[in-house]
Amino acid sequence: MSLIKVKTRLATIGFNKTQKYVTSPVRYSNITVDDLIKFASENSGISKANISASFFAIQQQIEQFVCNGHGIVLGNLGTFYISTRCKAADEVKDAGASSVKSLAVRFRQSKKLRSMLNSNTLLEGIEFETDTEEEDDQTDTPSGGSGDDNTSGSQGSESEQGSGNDNQGGGDSGIG
Repeated sequence: MSLIKVKTRLATIGFNKTQKYVTSPVRYSNITVDDLIKFASENSGISKANISASFFAIQQQIEQFVCNGHGIVLGNLGTFYISTRCKAADEVKDAGASSVKSLAVRFRQSKKLRSMLNSNTLLEGIEFETDTEEEDDQTDTPSGGSGDDNTSGSQGSESEQGSGNDNQGGGDSGIG
């Protein structure tokens, strides 16, 4: 049985500054590239040197393709793609490349991964342990996110457009 720890906190949400309790999973740690390579080597019988060389070659190709506007479908995990943050315009002549404020690399989970995470079977096999803390001075963005993860809520006259037609569906999370 898996154990996922969740944290519940009081947060200020939205434009009207409503106080609500929000629950989110606790991330135990970040697995480094070196750890990932070590685990992959142990599980596959392939040397760490070969896995490392392959990983960094693939990483370099992903960076190159994404920076040139391609979406990268990583099997059953999902898709990396580029998105823009633009200033909205009332007329087409005011839109275009000059309205782009920033670019970001995003990740969209695949339908299979999303389905796996949300399946009743997985949820039944997880024991949830809750910690509660109140944070009065925590301000969340209108979308409910903290803004620290590069996801955005639409604010004012800005809009965010993802490029890519990737059939993957499911929640975007900012990478980059």
